Formats: sequence, C-alpha cells, structure tokens
Amino acid sequence: MNNSFTYRLFLVAFLAFIVLQNIHAQEDKDSLYKIATMSVYDNPDRALEIGNELLKNNKIKPEKQIKVLLMMSNAYASKRDYEKSLDYALQTKEINKNLDNSILQLQILNKIAAQYHQLGVNDKALQVLDEADLIAKSYPVQDSVYFVMGNNSAIRGFIYRDQLSCDIAIEYLNTAYQFFQKVPQNDRSWANRSVTSYNRGNCFVSLGQLDSAKINFFDSKELAEKAKAKSLQAFSMKGLAEIYTLEGRYRDALAELETANHLAENVGDLVLNRGIYKGMADNYLALKDWENYHIYDEKFEKSKQQTQLNERKTINNLLQNYSSEIHKKETATRWKLGSGITIGIIAFLLMVGWIVWGEISFQRTLKELKAQIKF
Repeated sequence: MNNSFTYRLFLVAFLAFIVLQNIHAQEDKDSLYKIATMSVYDNPDRALEIGNELLKNNKIKPEKQIKVLLMMSNAYASKRDYEKSLDYALQTKEINKNLDNSILQLQILNKIAAQYHQLGVNDKALQVLDEADLIAKSYPVQDSVYFVMGNNSAIRGFIYRDQLSCDIAIEYLNTAYQFFQKVPQNDRSWANRSVTSYNRGNCFVSLGQLDSAKINFFDSKELAEKAKAKSLQAFSMKGLAEIYTLEGRYRDALAELETANHLAENVGDLVLNRGIYKGMADNYLALKDWENYHIYDEKFEKSKQQTQLNERKTINNLLQNYSSEIHKKETATRWKLGSGITIGIIAFLLMVGWIVWGEISFQRTLKELKAQIKF
C-alpha cells in the first residue's frame, strides 16, 4: 500500500469522524432542547438553564434561536414572570424580521398575544391575534398551521371569558381542542389539550354546570399525565377539588389539593400555588380546623401579594415602553412635518425667485426691443 493511498484513506476516515462528531453534537443539542421543552411546566428553572446554555452557541441558527427564546418565554410564563416572558417573546419578533418563516411568525405572534392577555391588555392581544389569523388563513399548507390556529383560538377563548361570557369562550375553546386533536399526538399536543380542558372546566363551574366541569377536569388530568406535566396535573386536581368543595366533600377536596401541592413544589407557579393555598384554607375553614386554616390562609396572602407585585412591575415597564414608542412616533411626525414645511418654503421661494427672474428677463428683453425700434 503506497503512502498516497494511505494518506487518502486516513483523510476519509478523519472527515467521517468529524461528520459523526457534528451529528452527535447536533443530536445532543436537540436532546437538550427537548428536555428543556418538557421541563417548562414542571421545572422551568431547568428549562431556562438549558436555554441559556443553548443560546451561548454562536453558531446557533436564527430559527433555532427563536425556538429556544420562545421556550424560555414559556418557562418564564410558567413562573408568572410576565416581564421577562414578554421580553423574550419580543426578542424573537426582532430576530424574525430578517426571516421568511410564517410558522415561526405565527408562533411569535401567538406568544406575544398570550402575554398581553396575561397583563390584561386584551385589546392589544386581539389585535396581534387578528394579524396572526390573517397569516394562518392564507398559508398554503393548512395542516401545518393547525397547532398555531389552535393556540390562537384558545387565547381568544381566554380573552372572551374575561371580556364577554363563558358561553362564547367555550365555543373558541372547543375549536382550539379540535385543532389540537388534528395534529400529531405527543407531549406538546396533550399539554395544550389539557390546558384547554382545564379552562373549559372553569367556565362550566362559572355556569353552574358541575357535571360538565368535572368531565373536563378529569380529561385535563388524564392528558396532563400523558404529557408528564406535573403542574398541569396540579391545575386539573385543583379544579376537581373546587367541585368537591361545592359538593360539600371537603376531605376529598383536601386530598386532591394536597397531591396538587406536592406536584407543584418545584414549579414555582405563583398563580397555581395561590389557588391551592386558597382551596386548602377554605376547606380547612369548612372543617373548622383553625390551625391549618391560618397556615394556608397566610400562605395564600403572601403568594397573592407576590403575584400582584410581579404583575404591577411588568405593567409599569410595559407602559414605559408604550410611552417611549409614542415619543418616538411623535418625534418622527414632528420631523416629517418640519421637513415638509421647510421644503414647502424653499419651493415657494424658488417659485417666487423664478417669477421675479422671469419678469426681470422679460423687462430687459422688452427694453432691448424698444431700443431697436426706429421711429
């Protein structure tokens, strides 16, 4: 075997090794992203840790960067840190300006709309959803946008529940559920169906239809178990506990809430914790267990204050951003108006100059003609 052949053989083997290393590295990154996505509901801090690790890679593609940022936005939303959640969602919007990816654009718009809704800025949320709806309806491959259309309908359901009535909200939540059933069934679709069923259950409770509410909470719980989403299981169990409380089954309600409290330990969802503590305080009060009532009532008040503090902080920052945008627009408008006036004055002066110059030229010509006339 000559040296040239040996060298080529070594080169091929070396290149193959490099390719395999890159493939394994990519697989590791994909695996990390999948782990982070699965941790969003149950361990958002872990999801954020992985997200930051993935973003440190300078070679990460814009599309992948957007997906990681959206995942991190979801993780912050799970922690009820709306300020950071909205910030990460808006970062993706800036990155996506240079891309031509309608699916990512829809995901971004839905996420931003969801955050505006969480902050109570529902008019802005509906405006963003309308923008997303137009893009989705014009997308050539409708099967590809079922998931984002489901998200769009679900968010509308949440908004109309607050603004209008549960009767209208349930219609949109049913549409969302149907869209989620059309996509491949996996942890993601099961989780979204679980959230939709949970919110339908809440609506049925508001309407006094406890049997329908119970069916939806059980469905939400089953789907959350499939998705291995502990926080969603806790939410559904909290819903069931509310039904049991209304039925006077206080000990059954407490059993559900104790399990939910255990599942929610590592999640850090202030709203979930607040609901569990409130339910436990109410049921202990009904049983006249004053010691446990005071313990959980105090926990409820602390979590309520923390949630309000976070929301107030985010809304203040949002208002500051709006003020900044308005100031920029006003400055741009003044500049345009000032430029227009300046251009108008210059044009007017040029026109006057042109008329004066024309008159002077005419008089000079006339004078020369008169001088040439012989009487």
